[in-house]
This record gives sequence, C-alpha cells and structure tokens, in this order.
Amino acid sequence: MSPAAPRPTPYRVEYSERVRQRLLALAGIARQRGDGEEFLSALKEFDRRLRIYPQFGEPLVDLQKETGQVWIGIVRPLAMRYGVFDERRLVIAAAIPVLLPKSKLEGSE
Repeated sequence: MSPAAPRPTPYRVEYSERVRQRLLALAGIARQRGDGEEFLSALKEFDRRLRIYPQFGEPLVDLQKETGQVWIGIVRPLAMRYGVFDERRLVIAAAIPVLLPKSKLEGSE
C-alpha cells in the first residue's frame, strides 16, 4: 500500500469586522425574504472553499504592492470579493458581501 499523499496546507481566512457585520445583516434579510437556510448553506460553503481552493471564483485584478489577486466568488445567494495571497496561504475578505436576488425560477413554482 502506498503512503497517502500529503494534504495541502489550508488557507487562513480572515473576515474584516465590516464583512462580519454585513454578513449578520444579510442573514436577517435572507430570513425575511424566505431564503435564510440557503444563505446559511452558501456562507458555510463559501468559507469551506476559501480554505481549500479560493480560486474557485473569477480573478478581477492582480495586486501591485504584494503578490496576490482579488477574486469574486458566488455561491448563491451570496457573492463576495476577496484577496488571495498564495505565498502566505491567506485569504482576506474585506469588501462588503452582496445578497443576490432570489432566482425567478424559485418564484414561478
């Protein structure tokens, strides 16, 4: 039996206080409009992805002062922009997250 491949070091994820506060507010808004559970699931999935593979989204811009990129990721109904610093295995979520509109398909049932 061959030895298991070593697991990559997970990324450390830091959320600014503004982002934390906005996520709490968005959770309340999502609950009020009827997709609170979906929001909570999306937030958990976002955090999981940021820790193991933050490049799941779309790159927006390369940073100039430090090697890194700004990305945007979407796990419906949540969208967030975040910085990825591969050399330090660090993700920083500092931009205000967005709660996406409920899809039209959900309302047509």
